[in-house]
Amino acid sequence: MPISTKTFNAQSLAGFHKITGQIQEAQMRIASGKKILRSSDSPIAATNISAAKEQKVLLDRFSSNLDRAQYRLALTDQTLGQAVTVMTRIFELSIQAVNDTYSSADRQSIKAEIGELKKGMVELANKKDLTGQSLFAGYKVNSNAFEIDKDGVVQFVGDRGTHDVQVSESMRLQTGVDGASAFMRVESDYGHDSAFEIIELVENQILSGSLEEGTLDDISKAIEHITRQQTLIGAQLSKADMQADALGQRKLLLNENISDLEDADIASIVTEMQSMITSRDAAQQAFVNIGRQSLFDFMR
Repeated sequence: MPISTKTFNAQSLAGFHKITGQIQEAQMRIASGKKILRSSDSPIAATNISAAKEQKVLLDRFSSNLDRAQYRLALTDQTLGQAVTVMTRIFELSIQAVNDTYSSADRQSIKAEIGELKKGMVELANKKDLTGQSLFAGYKVNSNAFEIDKDGVVQFVGDRGTHDVQVSESMRLQTGVDGASAFMRVESDYGHDSAFEIIELVENQILSGSLEEGTLDDISKAIEHITRQQTLIGAQLSKADMQADALGQRKLLLNENISDLEDADIASIVTEMQSMITSRDAAQQAFVNIGRQSLFDFMR
């Protein structure tokens, strides 16, 4: 008759259950690639992982803000550069128009071209981004920044709002410039003129074959003013690029930290699991062999 006790069986089964649970947990860690499956495994490590992931969400939000800011700044920079090109062309045409060799018909053609250039300037000043929001309308992003009235006068109909976004815990980045600052604040001997008023003066004077004193100088000042606005945008772009590099480094270090806290050493776990399986199988075999023994086996 086999010799076996209730206590021996219970202890053996409990041991098998425990090692099987450990094997299953090792298998789950291998499948998930995570060293911590539940907070109770390591409360301190779980807390650190949670805090690191919250920080990652914050950094991702900063990066998203920065991407949108860089796009709007780059588009604004490009648009202001095109505006400078238009004003430069108007300056060249103005010089041509006062040349004595040009006829009245030539000046009519020049005036027509300047009129088209003015329309082009308005189109640039009403530039919208890919989402349909105006670059220069301030907070009135869903409407044009400028309109041409029935008399052909260009008016600013946006506001002076300046957009910025949070790109770090302590830094906000300006994403553009309002239309009044960009096109309506050209310094002159009489205060401030708009670039459009200066173009309109040229239009009105061009057919006479001469320009009033200071007109060419005003065009130059308009070019300088818009170039200054472009420089300010360029400075914001440089700031954005530096912040993008800083965020990239922070995210890299944070991801490495999360990996160190969270990722399992698969090779080590596989080796440990194989050792547990071997131990379990040996224990089970020993349990079976002991269970088969009879009183005569012990009397030999």
